[in-house]
Amino acid sequence: MKLKLTLLVLLSVFLTHAQNDYLTYDNLTKKLKEIESKNSSVNLKSIGKSSGNKDIWLVTLSASKTPKPALLITAGIDGKHQAGTQIAVNLIEQLLQNKQLYSDKTIYIIPSVSPDAISSFFAKVKVEHSGNATPTDDDRDGKIGEDPFEDLNNDGWITQMRIESIDGTHIVSSEDSRLLVKANASKNQIGKYKLLSEGIDNDKDGKFNEDSSAGVNIDKNFTFDYPAFENGAGVYVASEPEVRALLDFLYTTPSIYGVVTFGLSNNLSEAPKFDSKLASTRIVKGWLENDIKAAEQVSKLYTEKAGIKDGPKTPMTKGNFAQTAYYHAGKFSFSTPGWWIPKEVVKKDSTETKVELPKKGEKEEVSPELQFLKWADKEQLKNVFVEWTAVKHPDFPNQKVEVGGIVPYAMLNPPVSYLEPVVAKHAVFIESLLAAMPKIETTPPLVEKVQNDLFRVTVTVANKGLLPTYASIGDKVRFTSRMKTELKLNKGQTMISGRKIALRDALQADESETHTWLVSGSGKITILTGCATAGVKELIVELK
Repeated sequence: MKLKLTLLVLLSVFLTHAQNDYLTYDNLTKKLKEIESKNSSVNLKSIGKSSGNKDIWLVTLSASKTPKPALLITAGIDGKHQAGTQIAVNLIEQLLQNKQLYSDKTIYIIPSVSPDAISSFFAKVKVEHSGNATPTDDDRDGKIGEDPFEDLNNDGWITQMRIESIDGTHIVSSEDSRLLVKANASKNQIGKYKLLSEGIDNDKDGKFNEDSSAGVNIDKNFTFDYPAFENGAGVYVASEPEVRALLDFLYTTPSIYGVVTFGLSNNLSEAPKFDSKLASTRIVKGWLENDIKAAEQVSKLYTEKAGIKDGPKTPMTKGNFAQTAYYHAGKFSFSTPGWWIPKEVVKKDSTETKVELPKKGEKEEVSPELQFLKWADKEQLKNVFVEWTAVKHPDFPNQKVEVGGIVPYAMLNPPVSYLEPVVAKHAVFIESLLAAMPKIETTPPLVEKVQNDLFRVTVTVANKGLLPTYASIGDKVRFTSRMKTELKLNKGQTMISGRKIALRDALQADESETHTWLVSGSGKITILTGCATAGVKELIVELK
C-alpha cells in the first residue's frame, strides 16, 4: 500500500511539472507585460477585477489610437478550459508577426476572463473546477462548503470512487477495463458498482461532495438564456464582477464587429442552422437568415482556409458568453475549443486494437473518455489516469472501495506542445476573418451643375467585403450602430433635396446603394458613410 502511494505521489509531481507548462496567473501577467514592453502596437490594461481581486487583462493590438473596426478574442471563461488561455496568449505573439493585420483593424484579446480559475488548475489538490473565487452554497441549504472533496488516496487529484454494491448501476467497460459504463438491462447487464466522486459524505445526507463551494462558472452567468437555480450559475444573472466587466467592455466598444471565443462550445466547425421558428419568436433564440449565410462563410474560412478539420459537435450552453454576444449585444459570435481529442473510432479484431477514423455516415459510439484514453495510449501519455486503488472508507465500512480514474483537467488540456500547431492554424483563421470583414468603398462622386449655383451630387456606396457590415440581429436588439450616410454642408450652402442623414440596415456582402443630393451653393461639401463595425469613409467634394 505504501509503495502504491509513493508511486502515486511521484506521478503527481510529474503531472504537476507537465501542468506547469501552462501559465499561472502571475506568469500570465508577466508574459503579457513582456509582450507590451517589446511591441509599440500593444497596449495592456485591466478592464476590471475578478471575484478574487485579480486583474482581468485586455490586450489591444492596433497601429493607432483612432477607433477602427475590431475583433474581440476571449478565452478562459470556463475554468476547466485553460488550454484556451494558453492558445490566446500564443496567438497574440503569432498575430504580432503580421503588422498589416492591425493597420486598419483593431484586435482585442482577453486571455483569461476568469483568472481565479487558474488557481484551481495549479492547486495542491486538484479538482476540476469551472468557477471563480465566489463562495457558493452549492446545495442551497444555507451553509457554504460543508461537504467538500477529500483526497482519499493522497495522490493530489480528486478522481472517482467505485464501490462494489448490490445496488450498483455500473459495470466495467468491455472496451477498456479502466472505465466504468452504465449497465444496460436490454443487454442483460447487471450493475456491480456505484460510481461517485472521490470524497466523504461529511454532512451525512447521502450525497457526496455536493457542497464544495466550487465558485460561479462565469460561462453560466451571462444574460442570454440564464439558467436560474442551476448549480454554478450564480445567485442571479450577471452577479459576478468578471461578467459585468466583460459586458461593460463589449457594450461600450461599438467598433467590435465580432467575437471569437476559445471555450467549450463549437459553432465554427459547422455553422448554425437556420430555424425560422426560433428566429421569429418574440425572444429570438435562433440565428437570423442573413447571419446564417455569413456564419457559413466564416465556417468555410475555419475548415477550408485554415484547415481545421473534424471539430467536435459541442452545442452552446445556457447563460454563456458566446450566445450573449450574439443575441444581446448584436455581434457575430463564434466559439471553438481550439484543441480537441482527434476524432477516432476504436474497433477490435481478434489480434489487436485498431484506431480508425469513422466511415462516412457511420454512427460513432465511442464515449469521450474511451476516445481520450485510446488517444493518450497512442501518444504514450502515461500521466493521465490513476489506476484503481483500494482505500478504507468510513461511509462504506464493509464494502470494497477503490479510487481512480482520469486525472482532472487532462481531457481538455493536453501537454502544451500539442497546442503549437493549433495556434498556427488559428492564426491563419483570424487573419482570414479579419480580411473577410466588411470594406466600405464608394464611386468617385458625380457632380452635375444644374444651373449657376445648383449642383446634383451622386455617390454609390458598396460593401466589398465577404461579410455584411454588421450582424442582422443588431437591428433587432437596436444596440449596434446602423449604416449611416451623411452630407455635411458649409456656410452659405443649402440642401434642396435628398436626405442629410440616411440610415439603413446592414449592407450585405457586395451590396450597394446610391445617394443623390441637390445642393445650392458652391464650395466644399463632406460626405461621410459607413458604421462603427465597418469603418467610416470620408469624401470631400468641390462644387464649382
